[in-house]
Amino acid sequence: MMGEEFGDRYAASQMARRASPIRRWVKQAYLDRVLGRVEGPTLDVGCGAGQLLEQLPTGSMGLEVNPILVGDLSSRGIRVLQITGRPDRIELGDFALGTFQTLVLSHVLEHFENAARVFEMLLEDCAARGIARVIIVVPGKVGYESDSTHKTFVTLDYIESNNLTSHAGFTLGHRSYFPGNFESIGKLFIYHELMLVYDRVG
Repeated sequence: MMGEEFGDRYAASQMARRASPIRRWVKQAYLDRVLGRVEGPTLDVGCGAGQLLEQLPTGSMGLEVNPILVGDLSSRGIRVLQITGRPDRIELGDFALGTFQTLVLSHVLEHFENAARVFEMLLEDCAARGIARVIIVVPGKVGYESDSTHKTFVTLDYIESNNLTSHAGFTLGHRSYFPGNFESIGKLFIYHELMLVYDRVG
């Protein structure tokens, strides 16, 4: 997954977005939506410039493939770990069972060719590490088509057709679009997104 598209230019664009007061104000509505579903210490996978990570509960940590972003976050005292971007798997690193209660994967899954299998392995890894909730955020149609690094258009139909409503003890309990809870908005508005919340039974 790590390549030129996630190199220096990517890091610079992410930090520029974080620095813009207008972008931060608009972005907060999207962040609040995720934060409202987070429970306990959270693992933010693909944390980027850290807009969500810096607002997560105490004990949370970010995982990021870009060394420039990792260095920037570390210099700001934010807990982050650099991972290797693999094309076939999302790496979670090694940590003690029960360290994190929630995992957030926001605008990452669509970058994988075989997103269904990657997601299955992610849920299996989460179950093995004692994570109880997994929050997935993916772009709507126009947002997906706007980025050449996107490889799989993840929709509710995609989730259902690949039997991903439940796996490894996790069950899809919440699904919603934002802004406006209608999939069709994503055909018109580039910043429309789908959020999926999975909880582990037992």
